[in-house]
Amino acid sequence: LGRGDVISRCLGAGVPDHIWNHVLNVEPNRNLQQLGEISEAPDALTRTYLSSAHKQAAQQIQQWMESAGMTAYIDVLGNVHGIVEGTEPELGELVVGSHYDTVVDGGKYDGALGVLLGISAVKAVLLQALHKSGRLSDLEAAITEQITAGSDVQLPAEAVKGLLRGGVHVIGFCDEEGIRFRSTFLGSRAMSGALIKHKQLEVQDSSGLTLEDVLKDSGVANPTEAIQALALDPAKVRHYVEFHMEQGPQLEAAGLALGVVSGIAGQTWLSVNIEGVQGHAGSVPMDLRKDPMAAAAAAIHAIEATCTGTHDDSGGLDVSGEALVCTVGRIHAHPNQVNIIPNWVIFTVDIRCKRQEFRHKVISQVEAEIQEVCNKRGVNCTIARTHDAPPVHSDAGLLAQLQAAVLQAQTMIQRLVPDSTLSSPDQCDSSSSNDQDSSCRITSSEQSSEACDSSSSSQGSSCSNTRTNQSSQACNSQDSSCSSRPFSAAQFEVPVLLSGAGHDAMAMADITKIGMVFVRCAGGVSHSPREHVDPRDVAAATAAFATFMEMDLLEQPTDTSDRVEL
Repeated sequence: LGRGDVISRCLGAGVPDHIWNHVLNVEPNRNLQQLGEISEAPDALTRTYLSSAHKQAAQQIQQWMESAGMTAYIDVLGNVHGIVEGTEPELGELVVGSHYDTVVDGGKYDGALGVLLGISAVKAVLLQALHKSGRLSDLEAAITEQITAGSDVQLPAEAVKGLLRGGVHVIGFCDEEGIRFRSTFLGSRAMSGALIKHKQLEVQDSSGLTLEDVLKDSGVANPTEAIQALALDPAKVRHYVEFHMEQGPQLEAAGLALGVVSGIAGQTWLSVNIEGVQGHAGSVPMDLRKDPMAAAAAAIHAIEATCTGTHDDSGGLDVSGEALVCTVGRIHAHPNQVNIIPNWVIFTVDIRCKRQEFRHKVISQVEAEIQEVCNKRGVNCTIARTHDAPPVHSDAGLLAQLQAAVLQAQTMIQRLVPDSTLSSPDQCDSSSSNDQDSSCRITSSEQSSEACDSSSSSQGSSCSNTRTNQSSQACNSQDSSCSSRPFSAAQFEVPVLLSGAGHDAMAMADITKIGMVFVRCAGGVSHSPREHVDPRDVAAATAAFATFMEMDLLEQPTDTSDRVEL
């Protein structure tokens, strides 16, 4: 596809702009804020597996799926499913999704963004299909009335039957973060049939309950059989696509809203236990100590030197181009007192890079260097691998299709969020309808209080929450999102990024081809209440996702294999 071809074809022909603005812009932004208010903690966003807030969120997501015309249900594990069947089942299902659990004191966008974008994109592609079939006119008056009342657009399931060639299956995965059971990907591993293999029914929470215990307490007679029954049939899945906030700064630095993901880095976790000799901080001379804390500090320094390629040893690894990152994220000493030389120290090492064989070389060198430090200092050392995941590569053809969708969506994106050289809300056309007016005003680079007023009834609550998210607490002087440079959601190139973070797509790659799209976020911040995705980028991502679905579910497949370079 050339640039002219992309611009000449776009989602949206025949459907009124006020409907597109509501479905692609207002609803996903407003629903993200609403879901972000569902928390088990009164003063922070925390939504851990099977808490009351987690169950409430699942029910809310199910309602949004049903309003989009999907048949929706919550399975025994807590995954939320929304399905629209296709007229050609032999094509297989397009499966999309992400997770709706959060870390402790987390943000509103990690995981939830992908779930809600998927729901809104399904609604949009069904509206387009209704128009193409000539059936939208029967619903248009009711839809306009719903928008005027500030409600979500409701598509009856009966009205959308038989509209899609391929089926679509949206999944809100119940647990990706692994906070309660300290074991990740519960939801997606159940759907890919790998949960039992990873022995995750046996994992325990802080009270000693296993996942199997919890499921039995909830009325599941045979958890093993119930989990096995959840697994998708790989023969019936065409591919899996996940939209996710980037959780890094690259898109923001490039001034681009969206990028495709070439793959997810492999990762290994080490637990290092160094045992020395406990003693009095004042009476043991420095040269006679066997101090595990000092040994740990030296080992951590050696790890950093290896992973940055700055090791003094000429035999150090060449880390250029490997996307290698190493992190010591947790350290604990015993007895952990100010006036006692520790008896032992435990610390963790997280090692990630894009190539499996190189990661293995790094692990071997890191382990050797830790042992060398311990030997020199006369302390005992044991190293255990607690987690090992190979890298996952996205399907090149699927990435090409996603790139083409981002470019093809640009006309719609410009209608939703015009290029923001807007310096004040006064530049918005006052003749617009209320709903269109709020869309224009939300593109103001200043995002002032006047940008969301009471006349925009369908957007009011979303705008209010967005302003709160962009307060001085959410943005500091280092966040480029808080700068005065013009904002633009338009792009005519789609970068290819590597994900250093794990995602549900890793589990789904066991059974099907995967593709991912990253959405720009403020300052690269995630797993934090300061986590933020600009509402205009939410709208742009929803339009791109809907365009991809239109290409995938309504149109005959086209060859876009020359688009992506991995």
